[in-house]
Amino acid sequence: MGVFFFVSILVYGSSLTNGFVRWDDGLLIYENPAIRAITPTTLKTIFTTYDPELYIPLTFFSYQIDYLLAGTNATIYHVQNLLWHTFNALLVAWLMLLLTRRRWAALFVGLLFALHPLHTEAVAWASARKDVLSTFFFLASLIAYLAYRSDHQRRTFILSLGAYTLGLLAKVTVVTLPVILLLLDWREKRTWNRSIFIEKIPFFALSLIFGIIAWIGKTDVLGSSGLNEKLFMAPKSAVFYLEKIFAPVGLSVLYPFVGDVTLRRADILIPLLLFFALLVTALVSLKWSRNVFFGIAFFLITVSPTLFNFAKGDFFYFASDRYAYVPSIGIFFLVTLALTKLCGERRKSICVIGATVILVVLGILAAIQARTWKNSEALFSQSLRISPDAYVAHVNLGNVERYRGEEDQAIASYRTALTLLREHGRAGPGLIRSQSKIWSNLASAQREQGDLITARSSYEEALRLNSKNVYALLGLGTVAGQQGSASEAERWYREAIEVDTAFAPAHLNLGALLVNTGQLEEGITEYRTALTLNPFFPQSHYNLGVALAKLGRNDEAIGTYREAVRLQPKFTAARLNLGILLFNHAHDAKAATEQFEQILQLDPTNAQARAALRQIDRQR
Repeated sequence: MGVFFFVSILVYGSSLTNGFVRWDDGLLIYENPAIRAITPTTLKTIFTTYDPELYIPLTFFSYQIDYLLAGTNATIYHVQNLLWHTFNALLVAWLMLLLTRRRWAALFVGLLFALHPLHTEAVAWASARKDVLSTFFFLASLIAYLAYRSDHQRRTFILSLGAYTLGLLAKVTVVTLPVILLLLDWREKRTWNRSIFIEKIPFFALSLIFGIIAWIGKTDVLGSSGLNEKLFMAPKSAVFYLEKIFAPVGLSVLYPFVGDVTLRRADILIPLLLFFALLVTALVSLKWSRNVFFGIAFFLITVSPTLFNFAKGDFFYFASDRYAYVPSIGIFFLVTLALTKLCGERRKSICVIGATVILVVLGILAAIQARTWKNSEALFSQSLRISPDAYVAHVNLGNVERYRGEEDQAIASYRTALTLLREHGRAGPGLIRSQSKIWSNLASAQREQGDLITARSSYEEALRLNSKNVYALLGLGTVAGQQGSASEAERWYREAIEVDTAFAPAHLNLGALLVNTGQLEEGITEYRTALTLNPFFPQSHYNLGVALAKLGRNDEAIGTYREAVRLQPKFTAARLNLGILLFNHAHDAKAATEQFEQILQLDPTNAQARAALRQIDRQR
């Protein structure tokens, strides 16, 4: 066990200092109100909603635990991912020991699983928690089932069923487990009789229930491609994973497919032929060994839930590294069988050296790959080196550049993304929505650059493409406000709210507009609505505090400022207002001094905090 933790930390230790990336991490973690507390309300939320496509309540619960321990400090999320991955490698070794009865083979496969670069995405990406967590329970269920076959104890059967349930609650892709159980029975030459199928009924029942839940969440994705596209792209994906298992280089977070899906293309036809060759190999192998069929079948069965997940409406993305996380076990099993045949007693030392070299090389490649997840810029820059046509990478780089105040670079990135979509995007509603989003992002960069006229034009183009783009409506309201037209700004904000009543930013901006035009009570109502929708947004608490203070409701204002500071300790404006109220209204000089001193720790040049401290000293 110690060896596994040592090599995991050695290879992936640097990823523990990685930040979050702008690739679902905001949606699932640092901008997700549902994980910021463990209450009946948040538990109800995670068990009754999607992510927005997948049903992953147990994964969300694991994020709630992380937040309870460390808030939005990314390190704790990466630590938990690494722990689950290491436990998975140990379970893989255990499973291989049960299947092969060879300790060295089990050790090799476990370490191969731990160190393979193709698994880096599942380890180094905080949002891939669902993959490492569901795999743990998938493997635990398999091992418990094998134990049940030996001891025939009801408790081990229940343990297997319980682990399977937890795996499904983490991510539904483990839905194929009942078929794997039958495959295990077949490999061990257990007679397929009525009792075997009866004992699998609870597993298949769970698969059916969670399969329906998954299908509901994935309706749009599954319906965004035709039958021919599904039949041709699925083999391409499967063969791609095989290629990367044996040659794990050129890995990326995005693998876009550009052009028509047709057999006239070599990159469609060749994978299809190789896929059929794989099937033929599996069938022919039945003449002399069940193990080869088992390994290939394990790979194909466990990868099957992901093979039709390639269409995203505007583009095809035919693979994701993490989708090979469980399926790779079947191929690793076959590799071990091959090594067992090649390595007799005479060649044992040579094979040990060879296996060690393989593991070292894979570990180095995995460590290098983990660095690409350091931050959003590193991740999407790497993606563009591998796949220059990945328009999403340009969009996300544009978002990073906007955040850094590099509007010119952001505008160039957004325009490149629009060009790629026009040239290679798949016609349909998905393409139009994507273009609208990018036009909205482009407009925001232009607005932040001070070019309000061009920004307005870009927002209008975003709305022309998609009249329900609430960010475009919000942006037009902001532009109108900056141009001095409060009534027009209010109209845009209210239209955004009409499109999506749960769109908190529109309530926040409308509240600010109403407060600034003297409609304090109405503004406070909007602020409270925004906080009801997202109670973890510091700016809403701060704005509410300002409005309450204007009405002389200072005790309430103090409470809202405290909450803003709790949520964002570096929020100096909230600390300053809080300190002023604590001193002038609550007459608590000590508490006020603490706030001003905290501001100076964050910003030693803050003149207002220094002046406030001098005033407190004079009055003491």
